[in-house]
Amino acid sequence: MGVVSLGLLTITSYGSWLYGFGVLIDPINRTMGWSTTTLGLTYGAAQAISGIGAFFGGRLLDRLGVKGPFTLLALFGGGLMLAAFSAESMLTFGLLYAAGAGITGATGFYHITTVASARRHPQHPDRAIALLTIVGAFCSPIYLPLTAWLVENQGWRTTGRILAALAIAGALQAMVLAPGGRSIQSGPSAHPFETLRKAMENPQVRRMLAAYVFAGIAYSTTLVYQVPILTAGGLTIGTAGIVGGLRGFCQIFGRLGLTAAVERHGTINLLRGAYLLSALGIGLLLFGTLPTGVAYSVLAGIGIGASSPLQAMYARTNFVEGDLGLLMGLQGAVVGLASGIGPLIGGILYDQTGTWTPTLFMILFALLASTGLLHSQRKNSETRPKPDMVAENS
Repeated sequence: MGVVSLGLLTITSYGSWLYGFGVLIDPINRTMGWSTTTLGLTYGAAQAISGIGAFFGGRLLDRLGVKGPFTLLALFGGGLMLAAFSAESMLTFGLLYAAGAGITGATGFYHITTVASARRHPQHPDRAIALLTIVGAFCSPIYLPLTAWLVENQGWRTTGRILAALAIAGALQAMVLAPGGRSIQSGPSAHPFETLRKAMENPQVRRMLAAYVFAGIAYSTTLVYQVPILTAGGLTIGTAGIVGGLRGFCQIFGRLGLTAAVERHGTINLLRGAYLLSALGIGLLLFGTLPTGVAYSVLAGIGIGASSPLQAMYARTNFVEGDLGLLMGLQGAVVGLASGIGPLIGGILYDQTGTWTPTLFMILFALLASTGLLHSQRKNSETRPKPDMVAENS
């Protein structure tokens, strides 16, 4: 029950802005006249805040359990996003929204929930992570069509407020149904910056993080602009939302049977395959038709779906358990900062050219770079997790 509850929190956290904001871009642009570049900057700033805050969210988890990060999410993450949708100026909206969404990401994304899930089930941590991400895969199928429907019927301001309220509700239910999450064996180190420095001295960790940076650029740009890209190809916003939701639903198929596949083929090989499959699917968006959009949903959905748990599984093998929240926060930080760059560059490319083609080529290049960085690690042995994880409320 606890892992499912954490999965529901993951859905409401990601859906509140990582997925939902992409649907709001066109309506906000039409009604307020705020440019795609400016809205992309807002989204990018949220990604950057989420990344920087991932350190603090992970450290709070190590020290206090889930009540630390989830309390911040409910009070400040959802609260500031609620306030943003009453703003009349772009500056006020951007500041409030970026701060609220960033705090939500720092305290409720996978770098928090995968660690909490693994600590609840130390005998089968990869299985817990896989189950968590299967539940989380329902985010897109729920939030993209729901957000599109709400926008068409209630307007973008009311829609935004509803998404923020759901994020608050998700945090509150997880605090009640999935308590714990703090390591009770060794506990967090007394010197977190020294722990981070030692991790970064490991060349395998540095290369892994570099691969995740390029993947973060690719995936964040895809997720925030997939609906505008599809509508530019002639689809209605409602149809584009359904296609985007289908992509999210197909993420489930990238996660079914993943634990057994990892044992047979290894995490790195599967992760490289996931990046390449994602690139193939995203490349189909260049054709701008409904059939290729559906094919994008299936292929990219499976690839992106597999990537999230595989990245968490592989990162976990390189980090010590006592500081797992902090070190997964390191991963979340670098990916979050990179994820803020992608939408900004993608928005600039679109505003300067009037077409999404350059943005799509940027995404494809980033995914190929991620694959290449992991390619050079294929012959490295993958350190298996130390069997020292002790459950709290397992």
